[in-house]
Amino acid sequence: MNKNKVLVTLIILIAFAFFSSCAVKNNKNVKIGFLIHATTSSRWQMDIAYVKERAAEIGATIILKDALGDENLQLKQASELIEEGVDAIIVVAANQNTAAGIVRDAHKANVPVIGYDRLIKNSDLDYLVSFEYEKVGALMVEYMTNKLDKGNFVMLWGDALDANALMIKNGIEKALASNPKASQFNLVYKTFVPDWSYKNANHIMKDILTFSPEKIDAVIACNDPLGIGAFDALVENGYQPGEVIITGQDATLDFVHSMLNDGMTMSVAKPIKELAYGAVDLVAGLIKTGKAEGFNSRVNNGRKDVPAKLFSPLSVDKSNFENELIESGVFTREQVFNK
Repeated sequence: MNKNKVLVTLIILIAFAFFSSCAVKNNKNVKIGFLIHATTSSRWQMDIAYVKERAAEIGATIILKDALGDENLQLKQASELIEEGVDAIIVVAANQNTAAGIVRDAHKANVPVIGYDRLIKNSDLDYLVSFEYEKVGALMVEYMTNKLDKGNFVMLWGDALDANALMIKNGIEKALASNPKASQFNLVYKTFVPDWSYKNANHIMKDILTFSPEKIDAVIACNDPLGIGAFDALVENGYQPGEVIITGQDATLDFVHSMLNDGMTMSVAKPIKELAYGAVDLVAGLIKTGKAEGFNSRVNNGRKDVPAKLFSPLSVDKSNFENELIESGVFTREQVFNK
């Protein structure tokens, strides 16, 4: 009888050890690498804060590495994360082409890779969490044509090497093609803006104003730095605050301050908190259960149709910014009004 009890006990202990070794990790054991292209802009500071916030809520660990805009440094940082034994890597690619090397190296170590707000091209990328970027462009066109019946306008797209910039451009062009008022608008100039930068947009807008005799009525600028850069160039050339419709993207605090001083007119807000939380939850679920859920789309990266969770954007201007950006908790009232 005692021998039978000992045997049963041994069987239970062996089974427990086996299932424990096979068990998926709990949240407190999940280690997530977060590679970001650069942390300088206020937009990306928001993403970092929300990613860390959600990880802390579920007990996961975030290891953040800033590539400082250097694609080679980011490749090195990815290798460091793999050596540290992360369970997954979330990547904001410094270069959407060369970042395929991150995916290859991670997969050699059986580490899944999630593209965060930027597609990694021509790779076996596991998942993408991002926004409906064609809708971003469509909202800009919709805003301009709702505010104006006709006029001259400029289009400042983002960096030509960024797939998101291309999707926004496609969204703008499709919206113009289908808008019944589009024929009443004259396109003065259109161009990509390297690095999505204020400095480049400001320089380009100054050049446009130098060679173009037409009065500018609207600028479809595809992010907030481009919009602010364009506004400053317009003011330097004699335009009055509030005289030109100027769009943007990301609804940053800089945009809000500009808007309240009759600079930019609108920005396309994206639910960054939902994006950040969604990325962390995706990784935690994947590590715990071996499955990732909640995808609503697939995005082709040149090699495969990547399962994607895309979040919907919305227009923000003076009519709704308090509700969408303050009451929702994106910014405090003090941040907005006590600059």
